[in-house]
Amino acid sequence: MATTRLSFVDLVRSGVRAVSRYTGTVLTVFVVQSLWAAACMVTIAIVLAQAFSHLPLFDDAVDGNLVAAIACVRYAEPSFLAVAAIIVGATLAWQLVTWFLVGGLLGVLAHKPEGRVETARCFGAHGAASYLKFARLAVVSMPGWLVVMFVASLGLSSAFEDIELALTVGEVIGPLLFALVPTVLVLHVVWTIVDYARVELVLRDESHQPGVIATYLRTAVWVVKRPLTLLHGAFGWLVFAIITALYLWLAMGHPMYGQAGAIMLFALRQGVSLARLVVKVGVIAGQVELGRTRPLPPHRPEPKVEAKQP
Repeated sequence: MATTRLSFVDLVRSGVRAVSRYTGTVLTVFVVQSLWAAACMVTIAIVLAQAFSHLPLFDDAVDGNLVAAIACVRYAEPSFLAVAAIIVGATLAWQLVTWFLVGGLLGVLAHKPEGRVETARCFGAHGAASYLKFARLAVVSMPGWLVVMFVASLGLSSAFEDIELALTVGEVIGPLLFALVPTVLVLHVVWTIVDYARVELVLRDESHQPGVIATYLRTAVWVVKRPLTLLHGAFGWLVFAIITALYLWLAMGHPMYGQAGAIMLFALRQGVSLARLVVKVGVIAGQVELGRTRPLPPHRPEPKVEAKQP
């Protein structure tokens, strides 16, 4: 097993090379993601239009009026419950799709196929082969997500008094962001462990996979001992946040009316989504390269089958 030690710059460079080499694969994943998001947005828009298309107060709520937002929620509580159900259902269904997409993407980045046909074959084969492994990994990682939820509940309970007296959206967001800082840190650690466990499941063959539970535990120890894994992932999320904040800054206070404005806003949102996906793929590529430097798990011998005597 190679013992090459990669630096932070090496991981970033590997991500840039991977995105430039497999641009078509990235665009394919982006199209699937966009179609899924568009279907969810259209469904939510229909539900909200039926409830608020005749209420000018809803425009004030969208513009940031907290009192108007509370009034709209109380007026059409069933509609917001329906929207919440749509979001939860779409998120859960997308998670099932993501297992295949991430598995295929990891297979492509790990084995580096040449040509469109070979890339598509590699993507589909590894997406299908790793699907059930990722499903079992999701079950195994549940204790980590429960810890995240516990820390989040503590943070939200500490910020409840300030939120209860809030009169503006800013007075709600500020305490929430401050209270959720510990949750974000724990979430980042758990997320990084899951990401590298997926990399390990795709990189290693069956003879060097001690099982999903053992892989998850080994990965947790390895991530804690290698702060570079957390730093690299945090850099990706930082770039992700900067792109999102830049989009919000450009869109805030600049209304776009008419058909041309709607098209421009849609194109801008799609560009932001594509940029964030590129960042995520680059981070995954760096994780694959760093995962190659991990020591192999103990070899799992194949069971011996004794030949029957005639």
